[in-house]
This record gives sequence, structure tokens and C-alpha cells, in this order.
Amino acid sequence: MAALQKEAEGMELHLCPTSQSGYKGVWNTGKKNLRYEAAAGSHRLGRFETAVDAAVCYAKYTASGAEAASKWAAPAAGLVTEAEGLRLHLAAGTATGYAGVWTTGKVARPFEAVAGGKRIGRFASVVDAAVCYARHLESGPAAAREWLAACDAKSAEAQRADSDKKREEAVASCAGKGLQTEYKGVQLHLAPGSKTGYAGVWLNGRGSGYRVALEQNGSRRDLGRFNDVLEAALAYAQYERSEEGQGS
Repeated sequence: MAALQKEAEGMELHLCPTSQSGYKGVWNTGKKNLRYEAAAGSHRLGRFETAVDAAVCYAKYTASGAEAASKWAAPAAGLVTEAEGLRLHLAAGTATGYAGVWTTGKVARPFEAVAGGKRIGRFASVVDAAVCYARHLESGPAAAREWLAACDAKSAEAQRADSDKKREEAVASCAGKGLQTEYKGVQLHLAPGSKTGYAGVWLNGRGSGYRVALEQNGSRRDLGRFNDVLEAALAYAQYERSEEGQGS
């Protein structure tokens, strides 16, 4: 084994020549990236490219505690230490890397901020959840709720922008297929991936023509049959518009 480094970053490293890494609290992960892991007992502190960086992390943990180790581990884990003018609370070895932030297993909002055993809110971004937790600790529940509302508004705006973009792409796709986007002054509901090109419009399996149907609870509810695909698409669009009018 090559000579071990005894000091780094102003810290005296804990040597253990009989271990695979040569340092106490440092393990080889067997991975190509972040090959070494620092751990204190069952508490995982972080993963690193070099054994020395992992040894520094362990030394910081034993000398100054978990927070110092978390700060050292943050860059390797790609964690942000500050955001929105707040110092975020790191937690090395957790699933998210941040204190008070948990994974939800959901696709839309995979991160959750929790304080005192109570859920504050769910977020699309792990940093947003960490900011919420930091706000809760610094300024109280009201500040955390304000941040949650701001993130919800930002998320809704992003969803609208994504929806608009998808619609523009659908319109362009349908235009390339010769489909009409409007008929008799009514905007039609396009479905480029369907056989007819229009939402709610199906080929009539019993002969020529088209039928308009709604899919509800795994079944289809017929709204009518038409010889012309545009008339069928118009009927579906008018039905949808009437439903929106009743719901408003």
C-alpha cells in the first residue's frame, strides 16, 4: 500500500493501515464514480472520488460533528448549501442530503418538507423543499407556507407553459397531416396519435363514418355518429365547451 496521507485540509486524518482504504471510517464503494464512502458507525456521511476526501469528512465529523461533515460532503453530492438568501440544513447520508426533506415517491412532486413530524408541503425540486424547511426554522410556519404558495404558483405556470408548448407542437403536427384546427368557428381538439387525428372521434367499426365517444371509467359513452370527420370533431368540441360552461 502506498504511503498514507496523515493530514489534509488542516485535519489530522485517522489512519487504519489494515483497512482496504487505509483510513478509519472510509470504505471502498466498488463504484466507478465516488469510489469512497465516509461513515461513522451506521451513519453514512457521504461519498467521494478520493480516499483522502472521505478521510477528511470522517475527521471533520469526529472533530466538529455532523454539520461540518455535511458541508464537506455537499459539493461531491451536488448539494446546494445556500438558496434564496438562506443557509440550507444539510444532512449527510440521508436520501435527499437535506434535513427536513424526504422523498415522496411521486412523479409530480417527489420531495416533501417536514418539521416537527408535520408535513409542510410537497415540491418538484429538492432545493425548494430545503428552502421551505429553512424558512420554517428561521421565520416560522407562515413564512414556510408563503414559500409553498410561491412554489405552487411557479409550478402551475411551468405546467401551463408546457401544456401550451405541447399544444403548439400538436397543432404543427396536425397541420402537417392536413388536419384542421378549427371548424365553423370552433376550435377542435386535436389528437395527432389517434387514427382520426381528433380527440373523441373514432372510426365506426360497423361501417363507414365516425362516432363521437367519451371514455369514462374504462368504457365509452357514445355521443353520436357522423359521416364527416369534421362534423364529428365539432360535436365533441361543442360537448366539451358546454361541460366547461357548466363547471364555471
